[in-house]
Amino acid sequence: MEYELKNDLVQKIHNAINGKEHVIWDWNGTLLDDVGHAVVIMNSLLEEHQLPLLDRDRYRKVFEFPVLNYYKNLGFDFDKESFENLCHRFVDRFMAGFHSLPLIPEMKSVVLQLEEDRRMQSILSATDQLNLESMVSHFELSNTFRFVFGINNKLASSKIERGHELIQESGLPLNKTVIIGDTLHDLEVARALGIDAVLISHGHQCPTRLRPHHEMVIEV
Repeated sequence: MEYELKNDLVQKIHNAINGKEHVIWDWNGTLLDDVGHAVVIMNSLLEEHQLPLLDRDRYRKVFEFPVLNYYKNLGFDFDKESFENLCHRFVDRFMAGFHSLPLIPEMKSVVLQLEEDRRMQSILSATDQLNLESMVSHFELSNTFRFVFGINNKLASSKIERGHELIQESGLPLNKTVIIGDTLHDLEVARALGIDAVLISHGHQCPTRLRPHHEMVIEV
């Protein structure tokens, strides 16, 4: 999906993170424009299991963490195919096609400005570590982020534990750190870590899911 660069959106994000020295980014849906790709991949699995397909709007209303619940709600029978196998097949198909995806221009603009300002930036993702590093490298951003923290499996489980490790590694005060993400799990992570959160509305969960839970939701 092509985005027209929205300077007001960029300014809103800059205002929201004003005074922060460490910006922790979610990856999928926040920086990487992959919602449509995720829908296509999931529909391929749903079709194989003869389950109702998703459109983008429904996807953004039903996607959640832990993704085990998301798969259950879509109707997958884990007696027919295990959750683990479904996740591995989803990730493999996702990675096979991610090279054609763009970064979201507004987010990339903020990242590059923060880099110019020499503020610390990191990535904290529920993507497995090797695939996350591969994607960040593909976009030539490896030197932009001080830390790139994924998880140790392909099950897209909680990233709270890795978040604690990231905070410890960064060495910066909690009140100078903020996470920018697109799901309620990013808010859950922020609260568990004791840091501020900014949620954006263009990702994997729609604003109607986000707004009731957090006052800082920046809508596209």
